[in-house]
Parts: sequence; C-alpha cells; structure tokens
Amino acid sequence: MNNSSIMDRKIFKYLVPIYIVWIILHIIFFVSFIISQAGKETPDITLMVLLLISHFLVLIVGIAFMVYMLIDCVLRKFEKDSQKVVWVIIIVFLSILGAIIYYYMHGKKPRK
Repeated sequence: MNNSSIMDRKIFKYLVPIYIVWIILHIIFFVSFIISQAGKETPDITLMVLLLISHFLVLIVGIAFMVYMLIDCVLRKFEKDSQKVVWVIIIVFLSILGAIIYYYMHGKKPRK
C-alpha cells in the first residue's frame, strides 16, 4: 500500500463524520430559514444567498466523495464479482448516502 492511500484513509476518517454533521446542520438551518421567512413579505436575501452557497458546497463535496468511492469500488477486488456490481448500483442510486454506506462497509479497508 502506498503512502497516498494511507493518507486518503486518514483524511476520510475525519472528513466523513464532519460532512455528515454538515449535512444535518444544513438541513436544520434550511428548515429554520423557511419557517422564519414564512410570514414575511420580502425574504432576507443575505441569508438566502448564504444558504444557496452552503447548499452548492454540500453538493460539490458530496459528489466528489461519491465519485471517489465509486472509483474505489470499481478498483477493489471483492470475493464475488456480483458484490462489486451491487455496490456500484448502491452508490449510483443512493448517491451520497450510498457512498457513505460504502465507505463505512468497505472504504475504510485498504484495497488489495
């Protein structure tokens, strides 16, 4: 195993939980923003712009992670080829959630 693979695993060890918390906080902030703006005639544009920027950052980071996990899945050797096909389908259809599930099931282990 090379040093970059070890470094990737150490980085993801901390970034994946941070990303999950970020998504949860983003959802809470979004819901509270919608509720707070419901009775107003003119919504607060500054908060809306910050929410949109945060939303795009969440999506970009999540898609990059999903692509990385998809590549890891394709390059990994499984006991059965059907496992690889199932994981690719899970990652593609569940998107970021599928990538996070794959990471905790297989992505933390080094590839052979």
